[in-house]
Amino acid sequence: MTRFLCRVAPMLAVLLLTACSASNMSRLEVVDDGEQLQLYSNNSLLASRLSVEEVRRKRVNDLLYMQATLENGWKFELDFQYKIKWFDQQGFELAPESQPWRQLVMAGRSQANVQAVAPNPSAVRFEIWVRE
Repeated sequence: MTRFLCRVAPMLAVLLLTACSASNMSRLEVVDDGEQLQLYSNNSLLASRLSVEEVRRKRVNDLLYMQATLENGWKFELDFQYKIKWFDQQGFELAPESQPWRQLVMAGRSQANVQAVAPNPSAVRFEIWVRE
């Protein structure tokens, strides 16, 4: 029996880790001044509790700045991470390794502003990604 468990346990662990890491990305599309802004999440429950209330953009010295107001529509605290991904005119992601995940804790039914600056002047759009 012990020999059987020694063989089966590693396979079960791999199966469990694979199931936990499966990425079922849900997407919330927000229309901002005629353009769709994508809020992506690896957790549909988290995505259902978050909304983007306002998005602002500006250019300073040829760099695109963004600010988005996120709202926690749930009555309890949300603890998650977010990341801003930048893209050029052709849809290529810009400097993907330079944009870290950032922790954000929001009280129930509260709002928070998230801000970022494009990594270079070729950025024309961005996506907001969230995960637990």
